[in-house]
Amino acid sequence: MQSWFTKERLNILSQLFTNLAAGWFGVILIIPGVTKLDAFSDFLWLFRNLLFGILALSVAMILSREN
Repeated sequence: MQSWFTKERLNILSQLFTNLAAGWFGVILIIPGVTKLDAFSDFLWLFRNLLFGILALSVAMILSREN
């Protein structure tokens, strides 16, 4: 049976996770300039986006190594 994870699909998934990471890092840079961060929960929301960005970038690196 042929594997679903071909080199082309792994490459596409790696690029998808790279773009997701860029979006989450972009939110961290843009949101503080657009809105006023006054609650502690706002900073936790930005920290969560940082963690998601690092996670997505890590997945992209793992997938690109498998290629």
